[in-house]
Amino acid sequence: MDNYLEQNKSDKEKLTQGFTQLNLMIKLLYDLSCHDLPPMFEDHLAAIASLLLKYLTYDNRLLHTDDDAESGPLEFVKAGIFEALALYSQKYIDVFGPHVAQFVGSSWNLLTTISQETKYDVLVSRALQFLTSAAKMPEHASTFQDEGTLTQIVEKVILPNVSLRDSDEELFEDEPIEFIRRDLEGSDSDTRRRAATDFLRSLAERFEESVTRVVSKYTEHYLAEYAKDPASNWKSKDTATYLFSAIAAKGVATASHGVTTTNRLVNITDYFQKHLAADLVAEGGIHPILKVDAIKYLYVFRSIITKEQWQEVLSLLVKHLGSSNYVVYTYAAIAVERALFLTDAQGQPIIAPSSIAPLAKDLLEHIFGLIERDPAPQKVQENEFLMRCVMRVLIVIKEGVVPHTDSVLQHLIKITEIISSNPSNPRFYYYHFEAMGAFIRYVAILHYAKPLADMSQICGACKSRQARTGSLSPIRCDPSRRRAR
Repeated sequence: MDNYLEQNKSDKEKLTQGFTQLNLMIKLLYDLSCHDLPPMFEDHLAAIASLLLKYLTYDNRLLHTDDDAESGPLEFVKAGIFEALALYSQKYIDVFGPHVAQFVGSSWNLLTTISQETKYDVLVSRALQFLTSAAKMPEHASTFQDEGTLTQIVEKVILPNVSLRDSDEELFEDEPIEFIRRDLEGSDSDTRRRAATDFLRSLAERFEESVTRVVSKYTEHYLAEYAKDPASNWKSKDTATYLFSAIAAKGVATASHGVTTTNRLVNITDYFQKHLAADLVAEGGIHPILKVDAIKYLYVFRSIITKEQWQEVLSLLVKHLGSSNYVVYTYAAIAVERALFLTDAQGQPIIAPSSIAPLAKDLLEHIFGLIERDPAPQKVQENEFLMRCVMRVLIVIKEGVVPHTDSVLQHLIKITEIISSNPSNPRFYYYHFEAMGAFIRYVAILHYAKPLADMSQICGACKSRQARTGSLSPIRCDPSRRRAR
C-alpha cells in the first residue's frame, strides 16, 4: 500500500482509493491490538511505527476537501493513527515506549499549525487524546514540566481549542439538542473542548501548582477582557469559565454526583459568587451561552455545593425552566433533575421533598408543556432530558402527586399516544416508562387500594374470615368469591 500511494501521488482518484484502504488497515491494526499485542506486530513494531509516523506527517493537496465541515480521507487516516498510538501508549508502553517521543513532537507540530475548521475536529481531538496518554507516563511527563513549556501549551494548544468558534454558536442556535449532547455526553468525546480539557487535567495531575498558576493568569486575563465590554466580549468570559472548570475539577466526574474532588488551590464557591451568580439572577442583557455556563457549573460541581447553597440556587434553576432558549431551559431541567437526586452523607435528600411538593403542579405542567410544544412524534421525544426531569420529580414527591393525578395522567397518556406512532428515541421512552412506573407506584395503587379498606367493599366470605381470625388485609379479598356471593 505504501508503494501504491507513492506511485500514484499525482492521481487524485487512485490516491483517494488508496487512503480509503489505508484507513481500513489502520482500523484493523487497532482492532487486532485491543485484546493483546499480536507477536507479528511486536516483531515488526519499528517498521510499523515508521509507517505510522510517515503518514501522520504526510500531506498532499489532492486529498484536501473543499468543504470546511467535511473531513476527508487524510484526516481520517491521521485520526486513526492517533487512536492506535493512544492504545499502544496505554497498553504496550513496555515495548512501544522507545517510539513515543517522535510522535509527541509530531503531535505538537500538528496542533500548533492546524486551523480551526470543523473538518479537523476529529483529528485534533485524537491528537490531544494521544498527548493526554503521553503526559501520564513518567518518562514523558517531564517534557511538559517547565512552566514556560506549560505556558506555550496553554497558549498554543489549549486556548485555541477551548475557545468558542462560530461553528459552535451555529450549532447552539440551529441544532440545540445536538449541542447539549456533545457537551454533556459521550458523543462529545471527539470535540476539541473535551479533548483539550482532558489534556489540561492530565497535566494538572502531575504539575498542579504550575498548571494552576499558568491557567489562572489566562482566566484573569479573559475575565478582565469581559469586564471592559460585556456585550461584545462575552466569549472571553465563556473561555475563562471553561478554563477555570478544567483546572478546578480533579479525577473522573461520576454520572450521579459529578465532580467529587477539586483542586485545593482554587475556590469553587468564590468563583461562582463573583462571576456566575449574577448571570443567573439577571433578567436580560446576558448572552444565553453565559447562562448555560453558569447552570453547567452548578451541574458539574453539584456534590461540592452545600445543602444550604442548593436551597438558595434551586429557585434560580427552576426559574430558568421558563426561558425561551432551548439550551437554557434544557440545562436547567438537567441541573434540577440531578439536584433532586443528590443525597447527603446520611442518605437524606439534599433538596427536601417537602420543598418541592408545593411547586410540583406548576413545575410538572411547565415541563410537560415544553415536551408537547411541537406535537410531531419526533419532536415530542427529541428531548429526553425534559422527560428525565419529569421522572425525577414524580419519584421525589411520591404521594405528593396525588392532588394532581388527573393532569399528570392525561399528559402521560397523550405522550404515549404520540410516541407510539413513531418511536425514535429510546432514552426518551425509557424515562417516560420510568415516569409512568413512579406514577403507578405512588398514585394508582394508593388510589385503588384505599377503597378496599372499607368493609363495605369486602365480600361476605371474607367478612366471615375476618370475624374468625380478627384481621384481614384488604388485598386478600378474593374477587372470585365476591362474584360467587
